[in-house]
Amino acid sequence: MNSNSYANNLIIGTPSYDAANNQLTFTIKWDNSWRINNGPSNWDAVWIFVKRQPCGANGIWSHALLSATSSDHSVTGSYGLVADAVADQMGVFIHRPSAANNAIGSFPTTSSVTIKLSGTYIPNLIGSSTTSDNFKVIGIEMVYVPQGSFYLGDGRSSSTNNFTAGASSTLPVQINASKQTSGLGSYTNYVNSPSYGSVVSLPSTFPLGYNGFYCMKYENNQQQIVDYLNTLNYDQQAARLAVWASTRVPSTNGTYFSYALNNYRQEIKVTTAGTNNTLPAVFGLTNTYNAFLPAGYLNWQDLTSYLDWAGLRPMTEFEFEKACRGTDAPIANDFPWGNKIINTSSGNFSAINTTTETSNSTYEGNCWYNWDGGPIRSGFAATASSNRSQSGATYYGIMEMGGNIFEQCVGGGSGYNYSTFTITNGDGALTSLGLANVTGWPTSGGLSSGTILRGGAFYNNTGNNYQMQVSDRSFYTGTIINGNTVRDRATGGRGVRTF
Repeated sequence: MNSNSYANNLIIGTPSYDAANNQLTFTIKWDNSWRINNGPSNWDAVWIFVKRQPCGANGIWSHALLSATSSDHSVTGSYGLVADAVADQMGVFIHRPSAANNAIGSFPTTSSVTIKLSGTYIPNLIGSSTTSDNFKVIGIEMVYVPQGSFYLGDGRSSSTNNFTAGASSTLPVQINASKQTSGLGSYTNYVNSPSYGSVVSLPSTFPLGYNGFYCMKYENNQQQIVDYLNTLNYDQQAARLAVWASTRVPSTNGTYFSYALNNYRQEIKVTTAGTNNTLPAVFGLTNTYNAFLPAGYLNWQDLTSYLDWAGLRPMTEFEFEKACRGTDAPIANDFPWGNKIINTSSGNFSAINTTTETSNSTYEGNCWYNWDGGPIRSGFAATASSNRSQSGATYYGIMEMGGNIFEQCVGGGSGYNYSTFTITNGDGALTSLGLANVTGWPTSGGLSSGTILRGGAFYNNTGNNYQMQVSDRSFYTGTIINGNTVRDRATGGRGVRTF
């Protein structure tokens, strides 16, 4: 059985397996939870999924499908939490019930969760399965972005690659039910040049952001990447390390995923060497506080591999703007926290290099940039008394969509067709090289790849802090820094899920 798992301020207790009923029971607790039925009218949740490993013969980790019936799962304890099953059985969402109007805060005690496994695994369990098998219950904090109309673009006449309502317009584009149902269509409906959009019309199956979806509350952190690496087989681990060099293999103790020790605060490493082509390595972290830091050095294939493994999917740049701006009317040069004010928190921290490192700034527009030393703890600017601008939160309460680590999204232009991308979520299984294999997802990062960086990063200086703005599309052509054979210190991201 696995030990306690931490994902930022989420704590999941050791699961207990009931073979007779094919159920897992564990405890759950997380901070800064909410459910509000006015304003944004949304809530946060934890996406729970399960991996299982037979104990015998170096068993392979597989994704456990869960029951698609919500009543098969239960939560007892604080705030009457509920469990929502999903149709593809990849996991469940745990969140506050609808009756908990305007409930905000931490859970004073833990809740007990029981989830029912379906008995099906992807891939099939390899090795003799017993009641003493290893289980990993993994949780990711998410935020629900509800269905509704919103605007793309901020109306800047000086920005040629901005989203605009037609080729000769500077007006923002409203995405409503009609556009989602019919599809956005030709590039002429959302940009002013064919080089700025998809070369093929966007159909109704392309996620424009109108329909509801869950978005990760925080960027992928280093502990989450460790959890992911520790369920891959040796060859999959080796393929991901080989992005740096063919000599970087999981059979060498101390090998760093981020290339070198203390490299921009990225310190994922091999803590127990594996055996070539046989026994996978065990990855870990150099310092405890790294578990709470966003993971850089993730190229497009790294990010999508993680998302497929977790039953999530990449977000489009349309969904990025929805998650940031919400139903607010756009203003020129607006940032994710809803205004044009931006203040770097660089150098103004307490408890640095601890699990509680926190910004001392009380200014509006808090953002982590202008310091080329690495990312800061997720949620670093949020306190019990901070407002949206002071905490750097989006309209829906999603953190660090500006600064810290670049968000990798589906979109951009420069002659790429990304119209086949859909709301299909990952299935928990990867290729022999540890890659995502979901039809319609861009398979490669880099130039003209159907991928785009949004939201800026820690090393952006004051001269290019415009990259943190909601509608900035500086990387519409793609960029070499998230290509298949490179990794950049500030490329990371997060995923979404349609359910």
